[in-house]
Amino acid sequence: MGEDKKRPIGLIGQGVVYQRVKRYVEHMYRIIPFTTENLPQQVATCGIMVYCSDIWTPRTLQKINQHCLQSGVALLPVYTQFGEGIIGPCVVPQEKGCATCAEFRKLGATFSDADRQLLHQYLYNEHELKVSQPWLSSFSTEILAALVGEEITAYLHRSSQVRTSLALLSISLETLDCCRHSFLPLSSCPDCGELSKDTAEMATITLQSRPKPVAFTYRTQQSETKTEQIFSTYVDERAGVIDALSIHERGLLPIVSCELHDQLGSVLGSGRTLCPEQSKVVSLLETMERYAGLYPRSKHTTVRASYHQLIQQEQQALDPTTLGLHSPERYEQYDQNHRHLTAFHQNLTCNWVWGYSFQHQSPILVPEHCAYYRIPVSKENPAFVSDSSNGCALGNCLEEAIFHGILEVVERDAFLLTWYAQLCLPRLNPSSVTDPMIRLLVEHLEGRSGYTIHILNATLDHAVPCLLLLGSDDQNRISMPKAQVAAGSHPHPEQALLRTLCELSEFFALPPQSYQRQRVHALEMLANSSLVKTLVDHPLVYHLPEAFDRLLFLHHPQPQQTFQEAFGDFYYHPPERMDLRDDLEYLISYYLKRGIDTIVVDQTAPEHIPCGLRCVKILMPGMLPMTFGHDNRRIVGLERLHQLPFALGYRNYPLSEAEINPYPHPFD
Repeated sequence: MGEDKKRPIGLIGQGVVYQRVKRYVEHMYRIIPFTTENLPQQVATCGIMVYCSDIWTPRTLQKINQHCLQSGVALLPVYTQFGEGIIGPCVVPQEKGCATCAEFRKLGATFSDADRQLLHQYLYNEHELKVSQPWLSSFSTEILAALVGEEITAYLHRSSQVRTSLALLSISLETLDCCRHSFLPLSSCPDCGELSKDTAEMATITLQSRPKPVAFTYRTQQSETKTEQIFSTYVDERAGVIDALSIHERGLLPIVSCELHDQLGSVLGSGRTLCPEQSKVVSLLETMERYAGLYPRSKHTTVRASYHQLIQQEQQALDPTTLGLHSPERYEQYDQNHRHLTAFHQNLTCNWVWGYSFQHQSPILVPEHCAYYRIPVSKENPAFVSDSSNGCALGNCLEEAIFHGILEVVERDAFLLTWYAQLCLPRLNPSSVTDPMIRLLVEHLEGRSGYTIHILNATLDHAVPCLLLLGSDDQNRISMPKAQVAAGSHPHPEQALLRTLCELSEFFALPPQSYQRQRVHALEMLANSSLVKTLVDHPLVYHLPEAFDRLLFLHHPQPQQTFQEAFGDFYYHPPERMDLRDDLEYLISYYLKRGIDTIVVDQTAPEHIPCGLRCVKILMPGMLPMTFGHDNRRIVGLERLHQLPFALGYRNYPLSEAEINPYPHPFD
């Protein structure tokens, strides 16, 4: 870059900021004034282009950003926005993280819906909106000009000291306080983003050895240094992937949540653990998991075909019917209402992405809408299932992510089998738990909330313990929610209980007035199950005492087991595997022997790489998929639902269609 540093400084823009920056910088460097007309032809002659404006005009900035990227010239914007002066980012040629990335990150980090709508108008309005800046003064413009001069000098002579590299400097025009806000390049940025082609080769997985510190730890150790790195990488109030974490003090356990705003909607991650700091980490990582599951962020989908065409071409492709479909009546309803679901048939053309099948030991094509759950629906890429984050998991390595993705699929399958077949499960005695902390937690939650916790063994035919917890107000208190159900799975049965207790604790923290405000809506859903449409609707129905009859199959007294009786193999012959790869291979082979494949779609986004994270979607054909919205349930084509209750002795014959529980599930 030695010759580039000798080139002149380009200056484009208008207003007071432009004039002050020009006067300041021309004493140090040769200045070439530019207009939008001569920019495309002459921008390559500059060492760096500086864009100055008294107002925020993101569409103009984006055009200049595009010209600079195409010409390989650095760009440094300086402008004002809502009472602040903004400097940056310094857009470096051939490096990710441009001015457009920064604008989208600012939009995503905006907490208020009203503010986000306003910013959205600025970004997308055909006629650029202009707002005068009343706080501009000679002193504030002097500060902005001086900081711009420092950044230019740093870029040309001391590149490691550029403060606006992947960052913005915000200067309050009222107080002149200066803050630095770092951001990550946006993988889907229309100007500097570059997705690789999705190929079979990229989907191939070879499991690596992952030594564990102790046998019952299924996460690689999380150091304080890495925790700090995660927070500094993803959280920033102005430009972070996540703007802030919300700590909810009302809970019986520390609950932390954070929200991510994306162009396809918002997603929420939450953490419920015994430790506030750990709850923060879990909340943040769950949100970053959601971030990856919305749509492909690292790969460009390249395959569009029908299942029939793929089979004719002898391509390895997943049969979509094995994932569970909606009822014919549901597809007909969608068709009549011009909604977004299309009935599947083998000649239906849609997009496919590459995953990896452990059954076939080779890459496999998976319908894109089954691998990501917020892909826009179009005529070219119709959706035939309503999907969710079911099976999405994030880890410190690929093996960890796959392992925990399988646990989630297993947990939901066990829960839905119990619900749809109305299985009367064995009860577990909490006093038999060997960990005194978990026994105390059960007592703490029951004592503080007044609810009774019923622990049910929902392991069924699974490789790991699966538990279902029913929290019920057996005192029948007026104005209190009646019941909540939670589920969890883990190789260690007591850890499965701990995880499920943490899930249930959020319900115990609900203020009574919240239930009362929603009671009318809940009664409407009780009368008409089709009104249960969202994730929060499902448990709300069962807060009603009037709905408790639907839960009696879980509440009726059943034979009680100790944990040692229920999970004897674990307690008397505990596994001693010290490599997570061995644990994972055991799970995969266990289900393969039962005819259930494990298919992995790598969802890892470029945003995960700085912290060494990996994210996957796990599909296990034949297992019952979790869905939200009662009419969206997917049980067609899943023989497991009909045969397993009979095979395990819960019924004397296979479950018929008419015997499937007709009510919405209570999972959230």
